[in-house]
Order: sequence, then structure tokens, then C-alpha cells
Amino acid sequence: MSTTWLLILLTMIGGNFILNIIPGYFFIEGVIGINLFILAISYFLFRRDPFIDVRANSLFMLGLTVINILTELGIMSSTISWIAFAALFIWSFLGGGRSN
Repeated sequence: MSTTWLLILLTMIGGNFILNIIPGYFFIEGVIGINLFILAISYFLFRRDPFIDVRANSLFMLGLTVINILTELGIMSSTISWIAFAALFIWSFLGGGRSN
């Protein structure tokens, strides 16, 4: 499980690097496209690991992706995004989205 999350973390860092080098006139498309690409890669990494609950982890990543897109586009402030992330983390920690 830790290897899967490390690969997802590396994918997120790589996506952030790509976001910083794209031109400004492609910013909105870049933010949405790169974040959805990271979400797709994380889904395939979750499916590859037999010990991970795909549904719960995919819902966590979906929430994280939505928060990230809204924050990058300036729709959500950074303070609200931290509050939303804390709520997402607590929801996930308390069993939100688990299959059983």
C-alpha cells in the first residue's frame, strides 16, 4: 500500500511541475486536464494493488482532485481548501466510502 501512495505522490509532484511550466493561456485547460490525468493514474494504481479498497481510495482522490482544481482556479480560497481537506481526511479516516 505504501508503494502505491508513493507512486501517486510522485505523480502529483510531476503534475505540479508540469502545471508550473505550461503557458498562461492554457492554464484552465492545463489545471483540469493534469488533475484529471493524476486522478486516472491513481485509479489505475489502486486497481493494481490487491490490498487496497479501490472505492474508498478513489473517492478520497476524487475529493482531493476537486479541492485542488477549485483552489488552483481561484474559486476556493486556500483557507477554505485546508478546511475542506481536513473534512475529507476526517471523513476518510472515519470510514467514509468503504465497501463493507
